[in-house]
Amino acid sequence: MNEFQQSAQFRVDLRPDRRHFSRIGAGFLIYNLLATGFLMTALTLVRMSGWNYLPYAMEVNRVLSFACMYLLAFPITVWYFRMIPKFGSVRNEKWEFSAWVVVFLIGTALAYLGNIVGNLVTEFFNVHSGNYQGLMDMIQDGNMFLTFLTVVIGAPIVEELLFRKFLIDRVIGYGEKFSVLLSGILFGLMHGNLNQFFYAFALGCLFAYIYCKTGEIRNTIFFHMLINLGGGVIVPLLMRPLGDFLAGGHLSIMESVSRLTENPLQLLSLLLLEGYAIVQLLAALAGLILFFVFKKYIRFYPGIRRLSSEQLISAAVVNGGMAAFLILCLVTFLS
Repeated sequence: MNEFQQSAQFRVDLRPDRRHFSRIGAGFLIYNLLATGFLMTALTLVRMSGWNYLPYAMEVNRVLSFACMYLLAFPITVWYFRMIPKFGSVRNEKWEFSAWVVVFLIGTALAYLGNIVGNLVTEFFNVHSGNYQGLMDMIQDGNMFLTFLTVVIGAPIVEELLFRKFLIDRVIGYGEKFSVLLSGILFGLMHGNLNQFFYAFALGCLFAYIYCKTGEIRNTIFFHMLINLGGGVIVPLLMRPLGDFLAGGHLSIMESVSRLTENPLQLLSLLLLEGYAIVQLLAALAGLILFFVFKKYIRFYPGIRRLSSEQLISAAVVNGGMAAFLILCLVTFLS
């Protein structure tokens, strides 16, 4: 009998729960601090080398970020999480292909709506993140191979392992609904800005639900890759030939048509971009409809550790490790 079961047998003692969540929060804190520390050290060494890297500053920063986050900080974090005991177990449901199509469309709707909400909230409160703008600049203007490697390959694998497998395997014992919400919230906070928080939260919840039900992390990695491929590679590729056209200011319809007809590549890029936008909108509308159609089939199974909502929040937040991680996220949001 473990300490969770012992405490539940007599009275609700949240101390073992708080210790458990504190270790989990410390894991995310360690990953952030290690990634930042390694990157700062690497950049300092590059500057001290005497190499004039400024003409390649964006590429150097991306390569070093990839190495520090995914090749250095992540393996250490994996080693740390393996020392935290798992609590409960995910299910092993087998979904048909049609179910995956529905899930993908719902995911498209969540990403679409979350992005709109994030932009509206950012504009309403006039809170613009330098971190987010820097990320967008790198995606739009940086080396596309590095973008693909980071956004489509590295980020989905590492983030799904951290926020789905490692996290959920250790909290699923508290129930599926709590696990899904916690995964979505922490995933959203990890992005460090309001622009990305809402769609990251929504998608994080969807990915967590998929993992809770199917028990296969490769499923969420694949969906994560597909979504990042659209926003991180396809759209920037289509927009690049339109740089001069979009920077042209307020042109009349005739001037715009004349410009596009003189540059077939820009015309093709614009048509493809508009076509992609229409497909995304239709997919999002279909996903929104399907969500309400199939909402009644969504089921959350309770965990083996039955706590009230207040007790769960208290155990998950009122502890040293998780509090420190949340403070770090807050500082990142405000920077």
